[in-house]
Amino acid sequence: MMKFRHIPVLALMLILAGCGGKDQKTSGTITLSSELYDGGSYYYAMGLSFDESGEVPTLPDETRADIILQAGPIVTGGPVVIYLTANTFTPPFALAGTYNTESEAKSAFKALTSIGNYSWSNLAVGVAANKIWVVKTRDARYAKIRIISTTLDTSGDVPVATCTLEWVWQPDGSTTFPGK
Repeated sequence: MMKFRHIPVLALMLILAGCGGKDQKTSGTITLSSELYDGGSYYYAMGLSFDESGEVPTLPDETRADIILQAGPIVTGGPVVIYLTANTFTPPFALAGTYNTESEAKSAFKALTSIGNYSWSNLAVGVAANKIWVVKTRDARYAKIRIISTTLDTSGDVPVATCTLEWVWQPDGSTTFPGK
């Protein structure tokens, strides 16, 4: 008889544990920088983690960030460009579209509700305002990002880029994006 008294208490605890939990954030806006930070014996950057809904360091866990903003030449002797990288085994980036105006890019971003057939690449090269990229994370989940603005400073020893972007992430692994 004593066992049965504990069942309602356990059920209530399970219900309450589920009620106050943090909902998974699936969208946002963030500004990333390619600036490097001194981590002692290594330098690290800050990247975007979709799972954590924000900026995270690339050290000590280099797989924590889903995407990282970088600036530099893609080929030896080439021009300095802004690009995105990801720590994945398969190509993670696909350009979904380039638009002439912010309003066109916003409309296209909103209309992009599912993953289509894309040509995937290892880097997102040519990151610029009004471009929309699709990202495939290392755990086969998808995000879409709209580039809002970028800057590139090449006046120092190391080029530094900044990028403001809007993102929407699909945490369940399906090929459709959640609505806002």
